Amino acid sequence: MDSVISFFKSTVVVDPLSPFLAVAILVLAGYFGGWVAKWIKLPHVTGNILGGVLIGPAGLGWLGGYEQMKAFEPLSTFAMSLVAVSIGGHLSYRRIHNSLRRIVSLSFFEVVLTVGCVMGAMRLAGMDWPTTFLLGAISASTAPATSIALIREMRAKGPFVKTLISAVALNNIFCITLFVLMRTFVSAYFESGIAVERVGEALLLTGYHFFGALGLGLLLGYVIRLLVSRLHHHEFSIILLAILLLNGVAELLTLSPLLVNLFFGVYLGNSTEVAERQLTTLVPLEPILYICFFTLAGVSLHLDAVAAVGVMALVYTGSRMVGKTVGSWLGGIVGRSSLRIRRQMTYALYPQSGIAIGLVILMSNDGSIPEDMKHAVSAIVLAGVTLAEIVGPLCTKAAVKNAKEDEQDRERLVEFLSEEFVKVDLKADDKWDAIRQLSGFLMRTHRVEHLSEEELYASVCLREKEMSTAIGEGIAIPHGHVEKGPAIQGVMGICRDGVDFEAPDGEPVKLILLIATPQDKRDMHLKVLASLSRMMSNPKIRNRLIAALSPEDAMEVIESEEVRDYNYFLEETEEVAAGR
Repeated sequence: MDSVISFFKSTVVVDPLSPFLAVAILVLAGYFGGWVAKWIKLPHVTGNILGGVLIGPAGLGWLGGYEQMKAFEPLSTFAMSLVAVSIGGHLSYRRIHNSLRRIVSLSFFEVVLTVGCVMGAMRLAGMDWPTTFLLGAISASTAPATSIALIREMRAKGPFVKTLISAVALNNIFCITLFVLMRTFVSAYFESGIAVERVGEALLLTGYHFFGALGLGLLLGYVIRLLVSRLHHHEFSIILLAILLLNGVAELLTLSPLLVNLFFGVYLGNSTEVAERQLTTLVPLEPILYICFFTLAGVSLHLDAVAAVGVMALVYTGSRMVGKTVGSWLGGIVGRSSLRIRRQMTYALYPQSGIAIGLVILMSNDGSIPEDMKHAVSAIVLAGVTLAEIVGPLCTKAAVKNAKEDEQDRERLVEFLSEEFVKVDLKADDKWDAIRQLSGFLMRTHRVEHLSEEELYASVCLREKEMSTAIGEGIAIPHGHVEKGPAIQGVMGICRDGVDFEAPDGEPVKLILLIATPQDKRDMHLKVLASLSRMMSNPKIRNRLIAALSPEDAMEVIESEEVRDYNYFLEETEEVAAGR
C-alpha cells in the first residue's frame, strides 16, 4: 500500500501547484468523497472529510504539506463566516421565544459539564493546571458547519432541529468567551506567577471580545439593512461584501471573525422582514463552500497527531463526549424538554472542527504561553478534532433520524403549525378578547409588516360578526382576509378554561386557530380550513392538544403520525396528481 501511495505522490503532484488547479482538485475530491459516502449510507460531510484525507498530507499529498494548507485559510474562514451568519439568524426571537428555556439550559449545562469533565480527566491523566484550563475551554466548542450541512442534506426540520441549531450557536458564544477568559488567566500566570492578580484584566479583555464583536456585528447589520431596504442595492453583492468586511475589521481589531459574523446573523434574523431575507441570498454558494470547507478539514487532519499524543487524545475525546452527553441530558431536564429531544441531543453535539482549530491558532499567537504547552495543547486538540470529525457527523445524523425530523423541510398544507406559533396559556374574558390576544401574538411571531394589528383584528372580527367560527367540540377557527402577504399565516391558542364562542353545540371553546389569508390565497384558504377542521375533530388529537403544558408538548402532537394524514406535504399531492 505504501508503494502505491508513493507512486501517486511521485507521479501526480505538481510543484508548485497552480492555485486554480489546487481548488479544482479540492472540490473534485470533496464531490467524490460525498458520492461514495451517499452510496454507502454515510453523511456527505464524512465523505468530504475522507476525500480531503485522501489527497492531503496524510494520504497522497497532492496539495503539498501542512504548511501549504495555510494558503487555503481565507477560503475556510469565509465558509465558516457564512455558517456563522446562517446559524446566528436561527437565534431569531420570534422563532425561539417559547423554547428559550430549554435552549439556554441545554447549552449552558452542556458547556459546563464538558469543560468540567475534560478538565477533571486531563488533570487525572497528569496534565498541569494551565494546560488543563486551555483544553477545557476549547473542548466546549461544537462544529456549527457540520450541523448546518447535515440538516440541509437531510432536509430536516422540527423542534429538535431548531433546538440543535440554537444550542450550537449559544455553545460557540459561550465557548469563545470562556476561552478568552481562560487564556488571559494562563497568560497572567506565566507573566506574573499569580493569575488571580489579573482577574480585572481578564474580565476586561473578555468583555472587549464579547461586546466588541456584538457591537461590530450589530452596527454593520444595521448599515446593510439600510443599504438594501432603502437604497435598494443588490442583496447578494451587499451581503458578500459585508462578510468580507466583517472578517477584515475583526482581524484588525483582534476580534473573533466567527463571533462577529454570528452576531451579524442574529441582527438580520431579529430585524425587519427585508433584513431576514438577506440570510438566504448566499444560499447558492453554500454547497460549494461546504464542500471546500469539509474537504479542507480532511486535508488538514493530523492523523500523525493522533498517534503522537495517543492516550491523551483518547482521554480528551472520551471525556468531552461524556460531558456533552451528561450535560445535554441534565440541561434537557432542567429546561423541561421532551424525552425525544433530550434523548437524541445527548449524542448530537459531538462534532468539533473549525472553531477549535481557530482557538488553537489564537493560543499559538500568545507569546506569554510556553512553547511546549502550545505544542501539547495543539497536538491533543488536533487529534481530538480528527476523531470528532470522523465519529461526530455519524452521531448527529443518527440523532436527527431518530428524532424523526429528516425529510420534514418541505412545504405542508398548513405551514404555520409550528412550535413558535402556539400559545398554551391563553386566558380570555370572551371571544373578542381571545381574538385580540391571538391577533397580537400572530403579529409578533410572524413579523407581519404589511398591515397593523388593528387592521388584522378588524378583519377577523368582521368575519366573526357575520357568523361564529366555532365548529363545535371545543374548536374555533376565526379568520380574516388581508390585502397582501407572503402566505397564509396563523397561530394556535389553547384555553383550558374555555371561552364562549357561541358554538352550535353550546360547548366552550378550548382550541382556537386564528388565520390571516392574503387575497390571492383564497383557494388554498378553503383547503387549510377543511384540513384544520378534520384534524381538530379527531378526539385523540384534540384531547392531547388541550392537555399540552407547553408549546413543545403541543408540537409533539402536531408532528405525530395521526396529524400528518391531515397536514400533508404539498409536493406529494402534486406527484399523485401528475400520475407519478
